[in-house]
Amino acid sequence: MQIHDRTADLGRAYSTVPHSSSNRQQRQQAEVAQADLWLDLADKMQLDMPLDHPRVVAQRQWYLKHPGYMRSVSERARPFLYLIKEEIEKRNMPMELVLLPVVESTFDPKAYSHGHAAGLWQMLKGTGKNFGLHYDSWYDGRYDVMASTRAALDYLEYLNTFFDGDWVLALAAYNSGEGRVQRAMKANRRQGKPTDYWSLSLPKETQNYVPKLLALADILKHDSHYGMEVPALPNRPQLTVVEVEGQVDLNMAADLAGMNRGQLKELNPAYKRTATSPVRNAEILVPVAHAQGFEIAMADLPEQERKSYQHYQVRGGDSLGRIAQRHGTSIQAIRQANNLSSSTIRVGQALMLPTPYAATAAVAPAGGVYKVKPGDSLSAIASRFSVSISELLRWNSLANKHTLRAGQSLVVAANAG
Repeated sequence: MQIHDRTADLGRAYSTVPHSSSNRQQRQQAEVAQADLWLDLADKMQLDMPLDHPRVVAQRQWYLKHPGYMRSVSERARPFLYLIKEEIEKRNMPMELVLLPVVESTFDPKAYSHGHAAGLWQMLKGTGKNFGLHYDSWYDGRYDVMASTRAALDYLEYLNTFFDGDWVLALAAYNSGEGRVQRAMKANRRQGKPTDYWSLSLPKETQNYVPKLLALADILKHDSHYGMEVPALPNRPQLTVVEVEGQVDLNMAADLAGMNRGQLKELNPAYKRTATSPVRNAEILVPVAHAQGFEIAMADLPEQERKSYQHYQVRGGDSLGRIAQRHGTSIQAIRQANNLSSSTIRVGQALMLPTPYAATAAVAPAGGVYKVKPGDSLSAIASRFSVSISELLRWNSLANKHTLRAGQSLVVAANAG
């Protein structure tokens, strides 16, 4: 049964009756829907749904009895949801797919299951590798929000083709594998039974999997009818993808961009250590407000200054405490840099030792104003005076790094000038 789209009707009514008072109300409602990302997504959902099927009814009742579930999911989805919507729109795929991370991981990019599936889309390592994800000792692509989204949508496109354009069967196969769904269809054919998803004998998890997604889509499309409030999300990008060449220390990048280090790590859980992988370029998610400073920092930073660590091979008699003391760092910093769950190390083990990536901050000149010298960059100046590039841009009303020139007076301290 095709769901009727009430929001689209409002838009059509407005276009045909431009001067009525009721039409102004309709326009306001349409504008609200357009401003709320969840409502905009619901407006684009078009899959047929058997709304009275017992399995859909049961899942819908569960959501309605647990309104706090979608409140918490919505908050976790806030940074990523718009980017996923854009990827789905690029491919002209059903917008219902944006709800898969709700069902799979409750929109937790660090989720890991007992079945060894990982990330927002809960991909297995083998499946992810088949669809382009990369893994090494520095990076796990299943936890990379953008890379895993592209891989998951590639997989779903493959499954849709495999099942002759049936998206419901494709969704079932995403959960249990195309082989299992295909075998269930063959068994039904032998018995003269229908081969649609609802008629198949599938594992209980798969039987509930598609209804979970369709029930949630139904609630979002008819939120006023069901009375469940889902917190509104802004219908605009919250994050920007910044492409970075070569290996980069993430703490350094966060500092130069004026970002919180922990926030950058939360948005980019694919990186197992404090640096990106040395064998491939990185895509780093950065809040829109910090994107410009981050891009400038990465463009300006010389190759030799991008890595703030040294390699060390554990010797007999070593402990993390002794190594940290000899190299001017801490046990906690070494464990974090190497993704160590304990302080146990073994002879011959390779470690990455964090080191201070910048010299002691220079004292700001009198008045807090610095005269730019030939060869200076915003990254170098920001590092020298222990400020962020974002602060330099704001204090000096700079549109971008290209406005920097030798001889220019640059405010390098707060409340200066």
